[in-house]
Amino acid sequence: MPAGRSGRRQVPPQDVARFWQARASGMSIKEAAKIAAVHYNTAQKWDAKRRVAQADMELARIDSGKVRKKEGGVQADQWKQVMDVADLPPVIPYDRLSVEAQRGLEDFDYFRRRYLGRVPSPWQVDAAYKIVAWLESPEKEFVCLNVPPGAGKSTLFHDVAVWMIVRNRKIRVLIGSVTQTLAKQYSRRIRETLERPFPLEPDQILVEKGLAVNAEACLSIDYGRFKPSSSGALWRAEEFVVEQESLGGLDNKEPTVSAYGIDSEFIGHRADLCLFDDVASSENSKESVARDKLLERWDTMAEARCDPGGLLAVIGQRLGSGDLYAHCLGKISYEDFEDNYDGSDVTDQSASVEPEKKSKYHHLIYKAYYEELDTGKDSKKTTAPPWPDGPLLDPYRLSWKDLSYIRYSTPQKFEVVYQQQDLATGTYLIERVWATGGMGPDGVLYPGCIDNDRRPGYIPAHLEPPIISIATVDPSPTNFWAIQWWLYQPDTNLRYLVDVERCRLTAEELLGFDTGSREYGGIMEVWQNRSFDMGYPISHWVVEVNAAQRFLLAHDFVRKWQALHSVMVVAHTTSRNKLDENLGVEALLPPLWRNGQVRLPTMRENWKTLAFIEEMSSWTRNKKHGTDLVMAHWFAELHMPSLGPVKAPPRLWRPSWI
Repeated sequence: MPAGRSGRRQVPPQDVARFWQARASGMSIKEAAKIAAVHYNTAQKWDAKRRVAQADMELARIDSGKVRKKEGGVQADQWKQVMDVADLPPVIPYDRLSVEAQRGLEDFDYFRRRYLGRVPSPWQVDAAYKIVAWLESPEKEFVCLNVPPGAGKSTLFHDVAVWMIVRNRKIRVLIGSVTQTLAKQYSRRIRETLERPFPLEPDQILVEKGLAVNAEACLSIDYGRFKPSSSGALWRAEEFVVEQESLGGLDNKEPTVSAYGIDSEFIGHRADLCLFDDVASSENSKESVARDKLLERWDTMAEARCDPGGLLAVIGQRLGSGDLYAHCLGKISYEDFEDNYDGSDVTDQSASVEPEKKSKYHHLIYKAYYEELDTGKDSKKTTAPPWPDGPLLDPYRLSWKDLSYIRYSTPQKFEVVYQQQDLATGTYLIERVWATGGMGPDGVLYPGCIDNDRRPGYIPAHLEPPIISIATVDPSPTNFWAIQWWLYQPDTNLRYLVDVERCRLTAEELLGFDTGSREYGGIMEVWQNRSFDMGYPISHWVVEVNAAQRFLLAHDFVRKWQALHSVMVVAHTTSRNKLDENLGVEALLPPLWRNGQVRLPTMRENWKTLAFIEEMSSWTRNKKHGTDLVMAHWFAELHMPSLGPVKAPPRLWRPSWI
C-alpha cells in the first residue's frame, strides 16, 4: 500500500466505505475494523471523530434553541467542520457495492427507507416506477401528474431525482418550479442529500407516529462521494456536477442538476429528465395575460429542454379548466407514426396517409378520496390503510376530518384541487350561492333555499292545502341509499324537504315483514306512520327499480302494505332520460334552486341538509359516485306532475286537558 507524504500508510477509500457500512449495520468497532482490514487504533480514531461531530451537532442545536426543520441544517454545518470530502470514498463500482447498496438501486421503496428515512407511501412508489419506466423508453416521453396538495408531491420529485442520479451519475436532471428561488431550493435539497456523510435522523414525532424511520446509511458512504474532490468543480445550489466513476472529463460535464424557474431564461440547457413541480399557481392560472404567458413559455422553452429519449414530467394539483395541466393534456402527438407518414401537412385533406393521433402526455391522477373504496368510518381513520387499500390517499396528511370540511364548505375546490376533476365554471348542477342566498359572482342577488327555523323531520308552519306528500328512494346494491320526503304546495310552487337519509341498507331494511308477529318494519313503514301522525300522509313512494330491488313489485306483502296505508309504490327506471334536455336532471332541478323554490331544513346547520347541498353543487354529467341525493330529488320532480294532491286527514277531537 503506498504511503502518503507523512510516511503513513493511506487507507484505500473502498476500505473506509466498508468500515462505515459495517458500523451502520450494527457491528462493533473491532468487527468493522476487521471487515475493512484496518488497524483497530485507526478505527477507534475514526469512530471518535464521528462521536465528537455528533456531540458538537447536539450542542449547536441546543445553543440555537431550535429544532432542525429541513434536511441538512445544523448537522450539515457541523459535519463540514470535522469531515472533508477527501475522507469520503470515491465512486464505488457496482461489483464492489454492498448487497444493501445494490438492492437500493433496484428497489425504490427500500432505497427511501435505508437512505432517506421514508415510510412507504403507495401512490409515490406507484408514480416513481411509472416515471422510471417512461424514462427508460427509447422515445421522448411526457407525463402530467395531478395530485392534491399536502400529499408529498415535492418529496416524490426529490426522491426520484436522487434515485436516478445514484443509478446513473451521467444523467442530466432539470428541476423547474414557478420561480427561480423555489427551483433553487429544490436543487439545494437534492445536493445536500447527496453530499450528506451521515445517516439522516428524521423528526422523532413522525417516527413515533410511524410516518418516518431512522435512515440506516448515507449515500456518500455506500456509493462513494458525490461532491467532486476537485476544487474547481461546479457545485452551486442552482446547478452542480456529481463525481463521475471515470477520471477526466469532469470539467466539460454538463450539470448533473440545474434549477430554473418558469419565469427565468433557460434556453441553452437540455436534460434527460425534466421535473417541473407546481409550475402553475393561482396567480398565473386565473388571470388571462399571466396564463397566456405561462403557456407560451411552456411550449417554447420548457418542452424544448427534453432531449430525445428523455422524459418531461410536470406535477401539481388542478386549478381550473384552463390551467397548464389542461393545456398539456389537450396536446396531440404524431411521433409514433413518423415511419408511415409521407410528410404531408396534417391539415391537408388530400394527404395520402394521415398520421394517427394520440395524447402527447401520459396522465397520472391520484385523488384525495376514493368513494368506491369507502367501507365505513373505520376506513377513514388516520390509522387506516391508504390507497389503494383504503379510500384516502394519505389518511394522516390528508385526513378525512380536513377533507370533509373542504368538501362541504367549498365543494368546487374539493372536486378540482383535491379530486383533480376537470371542471369548468358553470358545469356544476347548481351554484352554492343559489342554496345559501346572497350576491352571486354574476351580480345577481339570489333568495336562497334555506329555512333556518326548521330541522329535518319537522313540518313547516302554516302550510295551506292542497299539499302533495311524496317520498323517493334511490337504492344501491353495494353503496349508499338516498331517501327523501317532500311536501309540494302547488299554489306557491314551493317544495319543502321534510327529511332526508343517506345510508347503507338492505332491501328488507327499506320495507320488511315479520311473518311471526305479522308486523311491517323498515324505513318506509316508519316514515309512513310518521307522515300520517303529522297530518300529511305520504301518498306515493317513487323507487328506482333495478335487479336488486324488484322485490318491491314482486312480493305480496308489499301490495298488502300499499292497501293498508292507501299508498302507491311507483317504479322508476333511470336510463338516458336523466340527461333529457326537457325532463332530465339539468332541465328540472337548477331553475328551482336558482329561484328559491326548494326549501331546506337547515336549523343548526344540520349535516343531512349540508350533504344534500354539497352533492347538488358538485354534480356533473360524468360523475359516477356521490349522486344518490340528486337522483332522489330528480325522481320527485319528474313524477310530481302525475300525482294528485292529498288532503290533510281530519284531526280527532280530544279534550283540551290532554
